[in-house]
Amino acid sequence: MAIYHLNVRGCSPATGAGAVKKAAYQSGQTLIEERTGEVCDYARKERVLDEGLALPAGVPPVGRGELWNEAERVWVEGGGGKTLVAKRYEFALPIELDEDGRRACVRDFCALFPAKACDWAIHDSAQGGNPHAHILVSALDLEADGFVQKTKDETGQCFYLCENEHGDRMPIRATEWKSAKAAGWQKLYNFEDGQRRTMKQAKAEGLGTKDRTSKRPVQMHRREGQSAYAVGREEMDEVREAWAKIANRHLAAAAAAAGVVPQVIDHRSNKERGLAEEPTIHEGGVGLIGHADRVKQNDEIRARNERLRVLRAELRQEGAELERLRDEVAALERQRNTAEQAWRVRPKKGERKRKAALAKRRRVAMATAAAAVEAQQRVTAATADQTDTKAEMLGQLDEQIAALDEQIRELQRGGAPAALGASLRKAAELAVERKRLADERDRLAGEDPAPRKPEPPQAEQKRPRGHKH
Repeated sequence: MAIYHLNVRGCSPATGAGAVKKAAYQSGQTLIEERTGEVCDYARKERVLDEGLALPAGVPPVGRGELWNEAERVWVEGGGGKTLVAKRYEFALPIELDEDGRRACVRDFCALFPAKACDWAIHDSAQGGNPHAHILVSALDLEADGFVQKTKDETGQCFYLCENEHGDRMPIRATEWKSAKAAGWQKLYNFEDGQRRTMKQAKAEGLGTKDRTSKRPVQMHRREGQSAYAVGREEMDEVREAWAKIANRHLAAAAAAAGVVPQVIDHRSNKERGLAEEPTIHEGGVGLIGHADRVKQNDEIRARNERLRVLRAELRQEGAELERLRDEVAALERQRNTAEQAWRVRPKKGERKRKAALAKRRRVAMATAAAAVEAQQRVTAATADQTDTKAEMLGQLDEQIAALDEQIRELQRGGAPAALGASLRKAAELAVERKRLADERDRLAGEDPAPRKPEPPQAEQKRPRGHKH
């Protein structure tokens, strides 16, 4: 089954993650890092199924080692430091696609960066079943004469929201617009009907420039006035959504050719999709370090999710039964009141008839009252069942929170210094998930998950200045 998995990491020689090293690892080739003279040669080359370079239009062919050694040379000339040479994208490829389909997905992903150099490779585990792609995207634009250094003024440039022929949307820097236009991207504009269109789309619908709300294209953001993290987060969200559209487009085409229902992936989190389930984690390939532990953890997560689904279904069912019983009690009460009122207003026609009617109405009233008592008893029983189910759900959530606490403590204890940073980041992610589960538990228990402000001291608690115990 197709799954969504995409992550991105920075590539900077300052952290030991040089572009030449990463290119050698993902391509399976032996490359020489000219900056240090180091020979970059890594094992497990059998995992590399395919690889290649995607260069901007007009850039002559270049070798992989030459490309990334030049990128690192420009990085040194630009002052080095913590700036990036490239970004490393990794994402899972749908197992429903064949080799050509996966390769087409990778090439469409590279097309999201028309002004950049993209070095791609497709990997799979030895046992198969874990196809994924590695994409190394240059931080600087690449032109025929080489990489283009950014000036200080360009760091404040705006990004235009653009769309290609497939409907993929991406923010593209103003300085990259020339290359993007040559690759088929078009700027989007806001129109008076509230829709965003390219001018080509507008002309096809009989609209023109006068129908736009502004002659300026849609601008995504500016670096000035925003943190680098906020800008990067916004760009990352656009890339994640664009990849989901690319994969779903190829999955739909493959399913149509095979005559089956297409699989669909979604880049949004469970919380954003309104799902209360605990998300599973990426397992990776069979035989990789930690794979068995991740499979076991996912089995436990699925079991907890299934149990919570059953409990929520039972809670909804018992809640509906409770409402039905309350309606039944109300109807019986209305019948009793109607019978009593009818007896009070009916005229007397002889003492015998009156007594007989009174006895009959008393019997009806008593039967109605007995039915009401029985219904109320059923209401009480249903309420107790609902309370038990709610308590069981609270217990399940408590177990999940306790499990997350244990994982966070394990990660915070850390191990080797090299693994400590990753452990703390994972602990932070688990802390966010723990907060979500704790809020769900407080909501279910009828508690306010928001922290309460401490109450001010009462008058009798105040002591005069200088008071001694």
